[in-house]
Amino acid sequence: MHSTRLLLPIGAALLGLLGACNSDIPPISDCLARDGMQPICQFSNPEDIVLLPDRRTLLVSQMGTNMEQADPGSLVFFDTLSGTLTPAFPADQATTPLADSDNWGSADCPGNPGQALAPHGIALRQRNDQRWQVAAVNHGGRETIEMFELLTDQPAPRLQWRGCVVPPEGSFVNDVALLKNGGFVASQMFDKRSGHLFGMNRGILKAMLGMDTGYVFEWQPASGFRVLEDSRGRFINGVEISANDQAVFANVYFGGEIRKLDRISGKQLGSTPAERADNLAWDDQGRLLAVLHGGTMREQMACMGQPGQTCSLAYSILRIDPLSMQGEVILSHSGAPMGAATVAREVNGNLYLGSFSGDRIVKLKYPIEPAR
Repeated sequence: MHSTRLLLPIGAALLGLLGACNSDIPPISDCLARDGMQPICQFSNPEDIVLLPDRRTLLVSQMGTNMEQADPGSLVFFDTLSGTLTPAFPADQATTPLADSDNWGSADCPGNPGQALAPHGIALRQRNDQRWQVAAVNHGGRETIEMFELLTDQPAPRLQWRGCVVPPEGSFVNDVALLKNGGFVASQMFDKRSGHLFGMNRGILKAMLGMDTGYVFEWQPASGFRVLEDSRGRFINGVEISANDQAVFANVYFGGEIRKLDRISGKQLGSTPAERADNLAWDDQGRLLAVLHGGTMREQMACMGQPGQTCSLAYSILRIDPLSMQGEVILSHSGAPMGAATVAREVNGNLYLGSFSGDRIVKLKYPIEPAR
């Protein structure tokens, strides 16, 4: 009761300040290269990107138009050499019962999500048994982490559904990182049951006002769920895992930092300042690339108020040494050909950037030196 009374006046004042006016940040309509950035305009809200083992094909998570309403989206393959875009899931394939050895999820999984899939963060990892596992956060029809096997036994890659994991009630998951044994760590943004105030989810309002709303949790096939002790923060966004599965990296979106956590103890090992950090990705040299959102909160809300449009919101890319947690900005950009970037994935000396809204990804040369 007391927290609601507090939120009412502060939330009203905050939303009045934000003003969510669409004219503040007009969408980008053309598809022209600028500043060494080449837009590729054949996507739909390409929020997250992973690179397949062939080192040329991207798996792209295409979010639905409205995350909270769980509008359907899709997973697609993009061949960076030919420019070909093909469906990965949902796709035309027979649905057969899973054998125990092929079920990588939990016993309470309600079944294949099919056309209802509304993906968010995705991850790819080679398992201890040498098979390639894909995990995708799903908001469509249920809140789950969907499991797939990446199959490369044919000329074109394909995904085979391998079950799902149902997180605890109230979960609203953002991102996932796979462990080699088939488990994973994932980020909870806020309680999905928070309700709304002035048209905005109370969970987001609480995070913006300085309250811890999220955390990192781990799931293991044998033991289930546990929360990492020092992971609680103001809206946990992107997560990544070290190659040895020992260190977890988590973006505290409204807390202004990226934390390094010991996966076993859950204790914090370090951090680096990072305002509104979205997704994390490893580069070829074993450094972390984090995309940070810039601009004012008013501009960000205006961008979110234009779902499906290509937003011009400012962003930067922070490159982080995972040992020292020292970071350096290698790119700062706003405007065309794409703003509101969410992920930066290195592919053969180039970066491919995705966004939570719009019809494109962007390709540019990987900046070797820090931005001036």
